[in-house]
Amino acid sequence: MKTLLPVLLTLFLTACADPVLRPPPANVDTELQGTWLANKAELAGKNLPLPPGFVLIVTGDRYAAGKPNDFGKLVYFGDELAGQARRMDVVGEDGPNKGKRFPAIYRISGRELEICYDLSGKERPADFVSREGTMILRVSYAKK
Repeated sequence: MKTLLPVLLTLFLTACADPVLRPPPANVDTELQGTWLANKAELAGKNLPLPPGFVLIVTGDRYAAGKPNDFGKLVYFGDELAGQARRMDVVGEDGPNKGKRFPAIYRISGRELEICYDLSGKERPADFVSREGTMILRVSYAKK
């Protein structure tokens, strides 16, 4: 199980590959831009060991996870009310997640980022908790 969890995390975050960088759209979240080092992850309420040095790089509406050459697309919503979690979707464009959309919420506090993804693709997480029996992946990052 300990070996499977890092593989699942890496597959999810790197399977949405697109080698072409496009100009950023107008509705990007400027706070999310940059390089983030993953420091904790949970899947279905259980600790998920991370590969050493696992990073998330966000540029515009594109992201690279794990390796700088593996890219995916982020769809920002940007219509949140003050105090609400920010919303985005992670869209698979290549590999096993091609054509899939993973709803997510995220929050940024200073140099800390927290993202919760629903790997089942069914509905956006309601809060920042990964519960047993769900496919909620919760990852915490620190800005590099």
